[in-house]
Parts: sequence; structure tokens; C-alpha cells
Amino acid sequence: MDAGFWLATLKVVHLSALVIWLGPSGGAWMVLALERRECGDPSVASHYLYCGFLRLLWLQHVGVLVLLGSGLLLLHLHGFAPLEYRWLQIKLLLVFLVILPIELADTWLGHARLPRVFAAREPGTPYTPEELRALRFYRRYFVPIGLALLLPTVVLIMWLAVAKPVWGTP
Repeated sequence: MDAGFWLATLKVVHLSALVIWLGPSGGAWMVLALERRECGDPSVASHYLYCGFLRLLWLQHVGVLVLLGSGLLLLHLHGFAPLEYRWLQIKLLLVFLVILPIELADTWLGHARLPRVFAAREPGTPYTPEELRALRFYRRYFVPIGLALLLPTVVLIMWLAVAKPVWGTP
């Protein structure tokens, strides 16, 4: 098989990783928000939905790792020559300055901080003040601010990758 086949396959992996990164946990978060609105929080249902959401974060974070790894491999296969293009420089800058810090914080919150809230508690029992602080921070501040930064950044990155605008050389 020629290099073109492997390059095309890697691009499919890259785009698939994008879907895996954004899709499942985004859908689970919307279901959790709707359930909390309908049943209140804490409830037995919200407890199990939170636990399911936290499990889906593993898939999300594997997706972002595959996305980053396949992107770096694509750069390598092109001999890093595309770094001469301003659109790619902007794309990489957005990845490293916006997406990576949000994902690192989300990884810590989703795999270290929030699982402690749900590890030993009985479903439906009231939250302790510490548990409530962790949940409020995540759902009132981190998620809305993260999404407000992440969604336009992802759209801009996708536009840059598809349009490849020419702004001259650096």
C-alpha cells in the first residue's frame, strides 16, 4: 500500500477521534442536565447518570489523545513542512493555548476530583458541603466557561483545516 493510502487512513482516524472526543460525553452531559432539571439533584437517577458521565469521560479523553497523536503523526508524515503555513500555525496555537489546558483540567476534574464525590455515597442522599462545592464548580463554572471557549475554538480550527486560508508566509 502506498503512502497516500496511509495518509488518507490517518486523516480518517483523526476525524473519527474528533467525533469520539466531542460526541459521547457532550450527549451524556445534556441528558444529565435534563434529568437534573426534571428530578432534582441529588436523586438516584442523577447519581447513576453522573457515574455514567464520568465513565464516558474516559472515552472522551482517549479520543483527544488519539486526535492529538494523529495530528502530530500527520505533521510528521508531511515532514513538518506544513508548519510554514500561517493557518496551521494558528491551528496549533489554538490547540496548545485553548484546547489542551481545558482538557488537562477536565481530565483532573473528571478522573480525580469528581469520582471522589460519587465513590462512597448512597444514591439520592444530600451532598456534603465539599461535594456540593466540587459539583457546583464543575457544572456552574468549568463546563459553561469551557464550552464557551472550546466550541468556537473547535469551529475555527475546523474552518482553518478545511479552508486553509492563505495569509502569506510568516
